Amino acid sequence: MIYPGFISRTALIASIVSLLYSAEPVAGQSPPSIHSCFPAGCQIGQTVEVTVSGDHLQSQVSLKCSLPDVETVALGGSRFRLTIPPDAPVGHCDIQAVSKDGISVPWTFLIGNRDELTEVEPNDAITQSQSIPLNSVINGRIDKANNVDRFMFTASAGQRVVIECHAERIDSTLRAVLEVLDTEGRRLAVNRGYFATDPLIDFQVPADGSYIISLSDLTGSENERHVYRLAVDCGPRVAFAVPCVVQRGTTSRVRLYGWNLNSNVEDNEKNGMESIEIELPASLTGPTRHLSTRLLSTQPVITAHSFAYHYPGSHAPVLIGTTDIPVTQDDFSNHSVNSAQELTVPCEVSGQLVTGDEQDWYAFTAHRGEVIHIEAFGHRLQSPVDLQISIVEASGSSSPRELATFGDEVRNLGGVFRTDHTDPVGRFVCPEDGRYLIVIRNVTGGVSTDSRRIYRLCVRREEPDVQVIAVPHESPGAAINVRHNGRFLLDLIAIRRRGLDSSIRVTASHLPPGIDFPDVWFGPGVCRTVGVISADRNAAVLSDELQLETLSDATPGVSRSVLGGAVTSPVTPYPRGRMLSRLQMAVAGEATVRITADAHQPVDHHIYGMLSPKHSPGGIVDVAVQIDRQDMTHESPVKLIGVGLPNSIRNQTVTIPPGRSLGYLSFYLPPNLPVGNYSFGIKATTTAPNADKSPQSVTIFSNPVTIEVNPPALLLTIDPFADTEVKRGEIIQLPYHVRRLNGFIGKMHTELASAGVITNVPGLRGRGVTSTGQADRASIQVEVNRDAPLGEQQFLRLFAVGVVEDEVVYHGSQFVRMEITD
Repeated sequence: MIYPGFISRTALIASIVSLLYSAEPVAGQSPPSIHSCFPAGCQIGQTVEVTVSGDHLQSQVSLKCSLPDVETVALGGSRFRLTIPPDAPVGHCDIQAVSKDGISVPWTFLIGNRDELTEVEPNDAITQSQSIPLNSVINGRIDKANNVDRFMFTASAGQRVVIECHAERIDSTLRAVLEVLDTEGRRLAVNRGYFATDPLIDFQVPADGSYIISLSDLTGSENERHVYRLAVDCGPRVAFAVPCVVQRGTTSRVRLYGWNLNSNVEDNEKNGMESIEIELPASLTGPTRHLSTRLLSTQPVITAHSFAYHYPGSHAPVLIGTTDIPVTQDDFSNHSVNSAQELTVPCEVSGQLVTGDEQDWYAFTAHRGEVIHIEAFGHRLQSPVDLQISIVEASGSSSPRELATFGDEVRNLGGVFRTDHTDPVGRFVCPEDGRYLIVIRNVTGGVSTDSRRIYRLCVRREEPDVQVIAVPHESPGAAINVRHNGRFLLDLIAIRRRGLDSSIRVTASHLPPGIDFPDVWFGPGVCRTVGVISADRNAAVLSDELQLETLSDATPGVSRSVLGGAVTSPVTPYPRGRMLSRLQMAVAGEATVRITADAHQPVDHHIYGMLSPKHSPGGIVDVAVQIDRQDMTHESPVKLIGVGLPNSIRNQTVTIPPGRSLGYLSFYLPPNLPVGNYSFGIKATTTAPNADKSPQSVTIFSNPVTIEVNPPALLLTIDPFADTEVKRGEIIQLPYHVRRLNGFIGKMHTELASAGVITNVPGLRGRGVTSTGQADRASIQVEVNRDAPLGEQQFLRLFAVGVVEDEVVYHGSQFVRMEITD
């Protein structure tokens, strides 16, 4: 299985999803949301009236299409007219609802080239089957419990009728089951999932006559979102291509596999599929902004390096990958260790594992210490395989020794926007000069044969690369809606490839006036951070594309476009996310609360004056958070927490009491944190007055906080036996150890401190200590005032400065655990 099982979509789950989609970021300002669109597609060159269901679609709502030449006209209520130009690309595009309060999450709309029909009820019984012609698409909906839609077509013996249902691929909640029956109700064929969970039946007509198509939901549930498009077709339908990847800038020969391909060649060993060879001109292999095929959250690398090819006469495009290195095909005789196919590194291989126990063997030559990165694509091609790769020694033995094995990529970097997959990715360091073997197999092959089991094998040296995806951080199902004087948070996910461990910068281009996106950084080895879009008070109300790109020191002079993603169905445990052709944002409404974070505020030292923060491993980052309210008379506590922090930095929380507009949140940088640039944000939860002045909970985000982490010069450690519970009026000694690092041997001065304060900590008096030479142990005397605040002393720390020629050059800190009692 390449896709997890589906859960039942009951009315309860539907209502929960509805609440998620309609979450209000600010009181009284609710952007529109789309739950379904019917019909879910249209024929090129035609006009269609669609009804969009969802939330906040009552008035002044327009539709926006990712294809700019598609005209949309609001007809009132939730009805719209779409006009598709005759030269529009066949396949998927996105529509979004736009209102004065924002923009919706993208919804899939399918553009076809067959006649379009609409399901007509009643058609549940065989005798009520709706008559339809071949080469047509029926738009329907399963909106009643245990509903079955039936259609009748007439065909001749020997005709090949491809019956295909689009549901999951158009953001529908329908778990479709297709059946073909004769007029007596006898089942002739059935399918519950061919392209992931969407079914397809290749029906070879046994005799002249009429046949019944039965379409139902696997769970028998009802839902207005159970929308489908049923294609009943005798025309060409391409399922996949071999090779599935071609070299950019070159003309390539590709064999297409599918049905009704105007080919005289039919290979029964390939599941009865037909194939035809075509030539792909080099002009098709360049970058493209619009991909007319559906791509999932597991496929950002595919999205960035692919194009959709439309075979003349077919009604669905096929995805073909592109690469910058030579491509070869497996030669179909490389199924044993003694017949390994020779490869020249770097290269990509396009292959098939047709039989269940098939293994493909390859050989390459490398030098000792050479790093080879190996990556296979199967799951991410939506191929029905679970691949495994082994590297073995080329000893000439029939049972060579295995040197490395690579399996599933189980890390999910994106939360509900899932990036984990079952494709193997690995790094191999050659132990010696010589020849090595690669064997690739499908661990779920079974006993059946299936020509759809294609794969792509990439064998390269350590050439760093990265692909970044931007996904809205709000509740799953949120779109990018920025309020005037407000901010919106994006989760940025970095798919690091081939040894890229350095910092990565994300920057914006072509921003509209009044919109800001400060540069942010992934720290070394970090795969997730946040980006922040801000709109000032005077920014225009607009809907526009957000264009981001990445830069890395490991790939100087090379930038990569940041791809957009969205969670279209946040139902757990199997949320559905997909890639977007464009990252659309809207500016609308007004924020009632705004917070500003600053990790670079100077702090006053009673000996050395104003000190600018210096960040290094073994130190503390103090973030000052300023709160600005539209209604300054409203007082409410503000809860703060970090967001987008690297996994190695422990998160912290703090609550700012009502009536205060400034607070601090502090984070300890662990000693093993790699040096480099890091970005994160602050999340605040508080209340703001609603239209009727009643308090409503709101969540807001700060501007990005970016710090430069430099090599440390000193590392403080508190004595583990130091007193942690002290009483008012008590005097204690706080022993500590300091380790000088990176050649620092100068003077060091240590004080008691807290966030934003050195020495003058409320309720406490600390006597600073100066250490010279090689002294590495000392103790600070701490006097607890009789009016000291009771309880845990949050963010209390020892703060040390390293001095060179009476100038402060280095900082180091360590939190002190202290609880004050009566």
